[in-house]
Amino acid sequence: MTYRDLVPEEADAELRSDPTLRILDVRTTAEHQSHRLPNATLVPIQELDQRLQELDKHTNWLVHCEHGRRSLFACEMMAQAGFKKLSNLRGGLAYWAGCGLPLETTKLP
Repeated sequence: MTYRDLVPEEADAELRSDPTLRILDVRTTAEHQSHRLPNATLVPIQELDQRLQELDKHTNWLVHCEHGRRSLFACEMMAQAGFKKLSNLRGGLAYWAGCGLPLETTKLP
């Protein structure tokens, strides 16, 4: 494995302590608009292969989806493309929210 698997509390601690850590959301646009981690970069998993060149391979990335399956696939894809600093959010945002950690949400009109 060429990436780390972090539970939400570990990921939250890293986000608080490492200002260089960037968040990559590989969910759909609708999922991202509904609820998200602050300052996350959205690249839906269906587009990731074609858009990898938009992402800095030297950046420290925390990759997430809703339940953790798409982000695992994304981490594998990114590692094969030469990304070295990758972490997967185990259990995704569902687990994150279940731990009581904050999410940004969009209120519907």
